[in-house]
Amino acid sequence: MAICVALPLLGALMLWPLAPAVPAQAGRRPPFAQVLGRIWGPGVVVGLQGIGFAALGAFFPLYFLARGWDGAGYGLTCFGLGFVAVRVLFGSLPDRVGGVPVALVSLLVEAVGQALLWLAPGPEVAMAGALLTGMGCSMVFPAMGLEAVRRVPAHLRGTAIGGFAAFQDLAYGVTGPLAGWIADHFGHAQVFLVGGLAAALGAAITARLRDAGSSASHCRG
Repeated sequence: MAICVALPLLGALMLWPLAPAVPAQAGRRPPFAQVLGRIWGPGVVVGLQGIGFAALGAFFPLYFLARGWDGAGYGLTCFGLGFVAVRVLFGSLPDRVGGVPVALVSLLVEAVGQALLWLAPGPEVAMAGALLTGMGCSMVFPAMGLEAVRRVPAHLRGTAIGGFAAFQDLAYGVTGPLAGWIADHFGHAQVFLVGGLAAALGAAITARLRDAGSSASHCRG
């Protein structure tokens, strides 16, 4: 916990000299609800992604304990390694190919990872599911964040990102109590079934966003 206190302070010190280099953008400030109306699609997608993320973080050790398996800490490490490796190696993909295709593939990977966790016959398969979940979750936020800021003028991008991130925060807040109720009544494995269905629904919405963007481009052409 001491390290958890120290690292944000270190981050604040690193940001301090950057603050004057980011001037505020001038322009009309519409009501926040109007901004949400423009970015709700990417926001819902990132929120659905967050259900599997939060479910794994909160219930992976309890899942292992309920099954009598050892090595839950290694599974969380697999999740973290998958998340960081994809972000480091493929972080530029949204700018190169677009946010929607990156998010679509990522959500499908997350859905497969959650399915492996749900059906895992042993700890090794569960760890593989944790790895795939981390890989899938990694790029959804930056990919959909790019789509969110593209939908608003430059002077509203900070507001858009704040509203966009709130969808993920809401998913984190709701998942804990809901997943706890599911685990108590139906078993810990079903938590990951819900996470997988959420990721699959997010992929379906992302595909609709892709199709809507293609139609709009065709009409403009």
